[in-house]
Formats: sequence, structure tokens, C-alpha cells
Amino acid sequence: MTDNIEIVHRSCAICEASCGLRVHVNRAEQRVERIDGDDDDPRSRGYLCPKAYAMKEIYEDPDRLRRPLRKRADGSWEELDWEQALDYAAERLQAVRDAHGAQALGYYIGNPTGHNAGGQLYVQPLIMSLGTPRSFSAATMDQFPQNVALREMVGDGWMMPVPDLDHCDYFLCLGGNPLASQGSLMSAPNIGKRLRALREAGGRVVVLDPRRTETAEVASQHVFIRPGTDAWFLLAFVNVLFAEDRVRPGRLAEFTDGIDEMRALSEEFTPEAVAPITGIDADLTRRIVREFCDAKRPVCYGRIGLCTQEFGTLASWLVYAIDALTGRLDAVGGMMFTRPATGNAEPGPEAEPMSVGAYRTVLRGLPEVDGQLPCGAMAEEIEEASAGDARMRALITVCGNPVLSAPNGPRLASALEELDFMVAVDIYLNETTRHADLILPSTVQLEHENYDFLFQTTSIRNMARWSPAVFEPEPDTMDHWRILLELGARYVGTTAEDLDAAMVRTMAGGLVGPGTRCPEVTPEQALEAIGETMGPMRLLDLMIRSGPYGDGFDDTSSGLRMETLRNLPHALDLGALEPRLPGVLKTPGRRLRLAPEYLTADLSRLRASSDRRLDDGRMLMIGRRQMRNMNSWLHNLPHLARGRNRCTLLMSVKDADRLGVRDRESVRVRSRSGHLDVECEVTDAMMPGVVSLPHGFGHGREGTRLGVANQVQPGVCSNDLTDELPLDVPSGTHIANGIPVEVERLV
Repeated sequence: MTDNIEIVHRSCAICEASCGLRVHVNRAEQRVERIDGDDDDPRSRGYLCPKAYAMKEIYEDPDRLRRPLRKRADGSWEELDWEQALDYAAERLQAVRDAHGAQALGYYIGNPTGHNAGGQLYVQPLIMSLGTPRSFSAATMDQFPQNVALREMVGDGWMMPVPDLDHCDYFLCLGGNPLASQGSLMSAPNIGKRLRALREAGGRVVVLDPRRTETAEVASQHVFIRPGTDAWFLLAFVNVLFAEDRVRPGRLAEFTDGIDEMRALSEEFTPEAVAPITGIDADLTRRIVREFCDAKRPVCYGRIGLCTQEFGTLASWLVYAIDALTGRLDAVGGMMFTRPATGNAEPGPEAEPMSVGAYRTVLRGLPEVDGQLPCGAMAEEIEEASAGDARMRALITVCGNPVLSAPNGPRLASALEELDFMVAVDIYLNETTRHADLILPSTVQLEHENYDFLFQTTSIRNMARWSPAVFEPEPDTMDHWRILLELGARYVGTTAEDLDAAMVRTMAGGLVGPGTRCPEVTPEQALEAIGETMGPMRLLDLMIRSGPYGDGFDDTSSGLRMETLRNLPHALDLGALEPRLPGVLKTPGRRLRLAPEYLTADLSRLRASSDRRLDDGRMLMIGRRQMRNMNSWLHNLPHLARGRNRCTLLMSVKDADRLGVRDRESVRVRSRSGHLDVECEVTDAMMPGVVSLPHGFGHGREGTRLGVANQVQPGVCSNDLTDELPLDVPSGTHIANGIPVEVERLV
């Protein structure tokens, strides 16, 4: 510390990379002077991207809410104290439940919750307290097809394999842009440097994408693929594996079922048969397969571009199946499973069959899948005209902005006005929370400690990281976890302390005692060891001490505990990923299931749509990820809002010439759901017949308090064009890529 400047080491909590930061804090003025990369962090080694400044600007944002707000009858807002606000929320939710049953309530969990350990852990007691099947989250607009595929293949939808990027020599990337995302479901700081190192060592990076992305720019080869057709290409890949006798599962064969079924189901999908659908020449498909198989340590990776298309579950499944058929699943340099310090991916009992249809939506009868309902059905579940007396009457949103992020946002915005009651846990009065009756704002990352809970499970090396609070929270503010706990407790008529105690006791009962890693430890001993201070760090201490690297509650052991991590300024590197199968499989008989019936049944739908996938001259719209954006979160921050307009429609030179559109000219884009006018950017990076619009914009709406977003970069909302009706059927995920649109020049 010099001249009142203290350096605080912590991780960035904005994206999955969780880079190590040095936060320079002026204690005298309670201000962050600057943020730079931590050279000593073993994961990021000094790297940081522009998003690192988001935590500073969110903390300082004058538009950020600090106190609960209640909407008055005239639409204005009044501040409440926390006791008033929480009691009011519980009373209104109880009134809906008592009059119409728990099923009349619903909740939506937004993406930022995944970046907050307290939010992740304490959303569960809230959900259990509500007891409603109407469960919505950002998952069905993101990675849920991968969850469903893995649930069926390995028995655990959250045990996600990640590319062992530092040891592979052929990286085949579909539907991902890791240079912009820093490795989505592949947490890898400074991934550009890693990919360049891969190439410099003689390896290859091959990207299939309808746009020449930032990742494609540094790749060995970029191949255009027609949006929404990745499943056909991957089926052709499997076809070639069998046709050319290149199936080599290696040791996986001892515990793998479905290899013969994969041969049969791929037989008709030859490279020649799918070429008119994908737009990829048959010879090129074969060459990619041969190069992949000839490499020593290849890996096939797919991400959100695969998930958010009509056959997202099939495409996600086929990526994992290809890695398994070639022996690249659970192999060094291939797709590997992490071993988190909190024990998330340890051997456990066989999983029950995945739940499908325990609840069905009122209008279309859409089934819940593994506890999730399609976000695209949220509006129709609320609307009286759609759902009648069975409609959803109360809604809790947690750190989400579905009016911008869910399909057909205008319909959802209108439906929210029909709710009897809505409470939002959020720090902004935004496009969604403006419809709420009550807003409960939490502290922000610089005001509370954190643990990289979710993203330890997607890191390309095993790691553990605790981050301290940088500032003491302001008086009369409340942490995210405490808000969720208080809501759940008051709703069921108990205290937060009692609900927390019940949660901790239940967790301890499952982590220690006979049949666990700590067979000689009783739940009472474990609870005594972790202390009585409520909150997520106590829960994490319980998980870490009983986890694979933990001290087993033995004070003489050198194993991990939360205290150890609190004393480390940087992430703790726990070593390279290692093979973990079949030990962690949770399927019946601990078998890797390559061709589960729930997944393969969707092939009939794919076959039936093949003719429709032929190029008929229609324009197709895809999304895109940008380095300075994170969905709709960061648009109100001056540092990230600088520069020219980024909410543009990318269009190929060929299509621009055909339509008579000039660069930076406005065009009108139409879909079944609506239309919008947007600035067009003409580029040779787009596949002809395809346009691209980024996700998360659409600010400037009446009733919000987002000064920078509304004035500097309002943009247009791509989800005003996405259609809430079609879905990836096995997962219920809405389709954001491959949307048919018409584009016309504005005159």
C-alpha cells in the first residue's frame, strides 16, 4: 500500500475466464483508481480484457439501485426499508398462492446468478420454498441442449467436458467464438494466445461458422456453414468415421454402449447427401474428418451457436459422440472432465431417469425437461387469453432481463402487465424490472466476497479461487444470497436463520458419514468445524473440506479448507485435467451411452426438415458475441459503451449488392415476430444469404433508468425478431440462429 492506494487481488466476475485482477483502491476516497491484470495469477498471467473495468463502473454507476423500490398506483416509485419490502413481497406472493395454488407462481433465473456463488447456492432454497413447476431460466436460451445431451450420455447434465486446449494439436470449433467469449464452457483466459501457440507448434485450428469470426481470423482454416445445419455436418462426420474405418474409441469401448447404433443412424448422412443442406463440399467434409483423425490429439468443440438452433440438442450430442468415437473424450488433449474442489463432479449414485413432462404448459402442452420450461413460453403462461384461469399470476425474476433476452420480447413485455404481482431481484430499473411491483437490489461484486463456483467446473485446468470484497457495502444494503434466503423463508413462514440451518444440515448429511469421503465424520462435527456465520462461504467451506482436495475436517491435515484459499492472493492451480471415466459416470451400470433413445428420437424430425433446409434464397439471421458486451448487462457502463455503434446488421458484399444497400445505411429486417430498422455493416466476413445481429441491445424504452444505455448505445433488440413458437424440441431451447428474415433497403 502506498499513498493510500491498496492493491486487492481478486478474480473478474464478468465472464467465464475469471481472470486474476489487481484492483488499485484509494481507501481515503473509497474509489477504484485502476484495474490491471495480475501477472502472478496462474490462470490468466496478467491478461485482462475490456470487461474487467465493468466491476468498477457497476459499483460507481449512479443508475444502480441501492434501496428497495415499490411501484405506486400512478406508476411512480417509492423507496422502502428492507423489512417493509421483504414482508410486502412475501404477503403478495402468499396471497396469490392461497387464492390460486403454488402453480400460479413462477420464477426466472438470469445469467448473472451464475457468476455469484451466493446467488447460485441460495437460489435453491427459494426455489424449494416456492414449490412451483413454472421454472424458467436463461438456460433455455443458452447451453441447455448440452445439459440435456450430457444428462442422457453420462447421467449428469452439469458434468461438462471441456477441451484440454493446452495439449491438443487439432481444434475443431463449431458454433463458438472463444476469442470474444474467452472460452464459453471452456474457461481459458487469453485464448487467442493459446490458439496461436497451438498453431505455432504445428497444430491446426479449424472453425465452421456462417461468419468469419474473430476466432476464425486466427484459425488455420475457416469454413462457411449454413446456419442451423451443424447436425447434418456432424452426422456426415460420423458417417465418414465408419465408412473409412476410423472409429477408434480406445479404452472407452470397455464401458460404452451404442457404437453400432451410431453406424446405423449415420448411414444415410453421407457428405454428398448433406452438402446441399450445409453448403460444405463433400470432399472438404472428408478432408476435415481425415485431418482430425490423423492428428495426435484432436478435439471437437461446439458452443452456443450449436445450442440455439433448431436441432441444438442433436448437434451438441454429436460433438460429444464424435469425441467418444475417436477416443478423444476423457483423453489428454481431448474433451476432459474437471475435478472441482467443491466436489461437484465426484462419483455418486446412479441418476434417476431425466424428468420430462412432469408439468406441461397450458396453451401448447410443452413439457418441462429436467425441471426447465422453455423461456419462449413465458408470455403465453401469463396471458389470460392463452392460459385462462390456469395462468401464471405472480413472477419472481432474479438478475435477468428477459424482455430483451427472451424470444418475442414485445409479447413478453405486454404479458408482464397482466401479472397480479411481480418482484425483481436486480440492481437496475431496466426493460424487464420496469414492469415489476417491487425491485430488490443487491450489493455488487466489489462489495462482497466471491468464489469461482460455476467456472471451476469449466476451467481448462483444475483450480480454486476465493475473492475478497474490495469495499464494505453501504449501510442498509443486502447481499444477493440474503435476499433470496429472506424471500424463501418469509414465503413459507419461517426465519432466514432457520431456513439456512435446515439447508446446511441437509448438505452436511449428504457430504459426511458412511459412504462419503469423510466416513468417520458426523454431520454435527462438520457443522461445528465450519462455524455459525451464515452465508455462502460457510457452505463452500463444507463442500471444500469434504471434497477431493479437502482436509476431511482434520485440523492436522494439509488438505484444503476455505481458510487456506482466503490466505492466497491468487487462484490455486490444482493441476492439469486427468481422465475420470468411467468412475464419475452416473448412468445405469456406469456406461457411456452414445445413442440414448431420447436423443436419437429427434432424428426423425431432422430428416423431415431436410428439404426445408435446402437453400431457397431466404435470408437467415444469426447472433454474434462481442468482446465489450455480456448479453444485456454492461451497456450502461461508459468505458464499454465508447466507440462507434456496435449494434449493426452484418451483411455480405454479395447480398448488399443484390439489395442495393450501402455500408452504414439503415435497412428494415422482418420476421414472423416483428420488424426493426437497423444500421447495416457490409463485410466479406459474412456468408452470402446470412445476416448477423448482436444480442442484448434494445434500450431507450420508457420507464427505465439506464442513462448511458439509453443515450449512448440503445441499439435494437434482436429478440424482437426471434420467434417464440419453434423450439429445439428435446431441450425446449428457443431458436436464435437460422431465423428466416427479409431485409429491405429503407428509402
